[in-house]
Amino acid sequence: MKIIVLYDACASAELHHKLAITLPAKWMDQSVDKVKDLFVGAYNKKFPSAPLEADALVLQVRDASPFTVADTKLLKSTDTPAKVFEEKGEVRLVPKPAAAAGGGGGAAAPGLPPGMLRCKNYGCQKVYDPSANCDGACRHHKAGPIFHDTRKWWSCCEEKKVYSFDELFEIPGCTAGLHSDAPPAEELRKQEALAAATAAALDIHSSAAKPGADGRAPPPKQNVEAQSAAPPAARPKRPPLPPGRARCKHFGCQVEYSIADNGPTSCRYHASAPVFHEGAKKWVCCGVKKYDFDEFLAVPGCVTGPHEPEDDE
Repeated sequence: MKIIVLYDACASAELHHKLAITLPAKWMDQSVDKVKDLFVGAYNKKFPSAPLEADALVLQVRDASPFTVADTKLLKSTDTPAKVFEEKGEVRLVPKPAAAAGGGGGAAAPGLPPGMLRCKNYGCQKVYDPSANCDGACRHHKAGPIFHDTRKWWSCCEEKKVYSFDELFEIPGCTAGLHSDAPPAEELRKQEALAAATAAALDIHSSAAKPGADGRAPPPKQNVEAQSAAPPAARPKRPPLPPGRARCKHFGCQVEYSIADNGPTSCRYHASAPVFHEGAKKWVCCGVKKYDFDEFLAVPGCVTGPHEPEDDE
């Protein structure tokens, strides 16, 4: 078996090292620590001024299991290459978590491995070891997501719009920095605004009249002044079109046209009305479904004929 072992944990780029190792067959059922010791020995020969201590490091592999909260797994001395390594897979050498290294460490976040934290930067959300956190370790977005008409995108990267949350989190971050278990400032402002709105709603509820001993609520207060007020003004109609002009009433057309120039093939429209359901927009006559409104209106009509004026014209 051949594997690629890397060390780039919080070290300057000049001290990063990658080594391809072909494991002897007799190593496959032995401890993975043999691989760690081999790499550390080769590394210290190459970088004698910045030697590594094997006892302070641990091997890490990618973990694709759906039953774990982290996307990586730290290996133990009892693990063997046959069980945890993949052919031509990447194995990283990282600092041993503070909790595992002995010496206290903070309390683990709920639901996470001991000593690990979850990054709350936009677009990251990965589980990380704070002792191995360094500048450039986290690639994330500078601003929060936007959800509009079933589309989703990062407000700092508006050129890429998707429809599912999985696709949203696959968009690469536009900035790199440290992992952080503190929410971004924008999220803190939203939380404060939500807390203020909740408090105001509770104040209204607590000051409202309560049911009496018989369980009946008091009658609502009558706002006579509001009832006697004049009804709201009617919605203004669109300004009339110039003489000789009309607006087509066909589905998918509805353009202003010249009556004199209207001919048998002037209008391309849809034969039936659109259907809107749970964010989807569909031309039933064409069997075409879209989620974006602009894309929906751009679907060409399936019928050709003359324009027909709207009924109020």
